[in-house]
This record gives sequence, structure tokens and C-alpha cells, in this order.
Amino acid sequence: MKIVLFLVSFLFSTVTLANNQMPVGNFGWFGVGDATQISETKIYWTGEFSGTFFSVEEGHPLHSASMRCPASMELDLTNNVQKADGYCMLRDLNGHRSSIEWAGSGSIGDMSGGFTWVSGDGPYADLVGQSGGVFRGVTITNWEDGMATGVAYWNWNQ
Repeated sequence: MKIVLFLVSFLFSTVTLANNQMPVGNFGWFGVGDATQISETKIYWTGEFSGTFFSVEEGHPLHSASMRCPASMELDLTNNVQKADGYCMLRDLNGHRSSIEWAGSGSIGDMSGGFTWVSGDGPYADLVGQSGGVFRGVTITNWEDGMATGVAYWNWNQ
């Protein structure tokens, strides 16, 4: 009986995500890394954003998933623009893994872009190569020690 319940729940979670590969929610992040001053007006940053994804649907397989996102970012202080890209590795509460590739641009502290599923197991295996949708990333605080905190809104009306 336990095996049947497991298979039913596994199939349900796979169908739920496959039909909704563009999850709606928020990724609250903390960013750490190194900034290199390229010129008086250009900064190049490499590091990692990490945090938790909260789906608006509590039953969504990615709700409360942990995320780690190695990334790089270029900031142009003269024109108040930035561009960034990287990957995110996700691990849900059941231990299933997936990853996405993302890229975005916009004004410094407020950018938008899109992401694509790169890999996955369990309920995420069939998503590889599919669009995950769009995001808007907002830096809320730049701390004095060079760290930052913010949020990425996934698939909200932007």
C-alpha cells in the first residue's frame, strides 16, 4: 500500500510540475562574492546568490526549495545599467534536484530576464530544455561589507 501511495504521489507531483513548469513565486536571496573595479565606472562581480524559493501554491513541488546560484554581473555606473547571468541549483523538500540557466539586464538594483531548465531528476526530469519563464530581480540592501540581499519574483506580472 505504501508503494502505491508513493507512486501516486510521485506521478501527481510530476504531472503538477510538467503542466506548470513556469512556477510563480519569490526567491529570497543573500549574495556573497567579489567585486573588481574594472574602471572608474565599471564593476565586475562574481559570486553566489543563495536562499529559498516560495511558491504562491504551497502544494507546488518547488515550494520551500533551497537554491544556490553561482553568477556574474557587470555594472556600468555611468549609465546605471547592469547585466548578469548564471545558474541555479534547486533542491526540493523531497531531495529532488534541478537546475536552471538564467540571464537578465536592467537598471542597477532592478533587472529582469528569463530562465531555462538545464537538468533535473524525479518530477523535474522532463523539463530539461524548456523555458521556466521570466523573473524580476530586485536588490533590497547593499551591506557595508559588500554583501547584498534581495528577491527575485518568478513569473509575476512584471
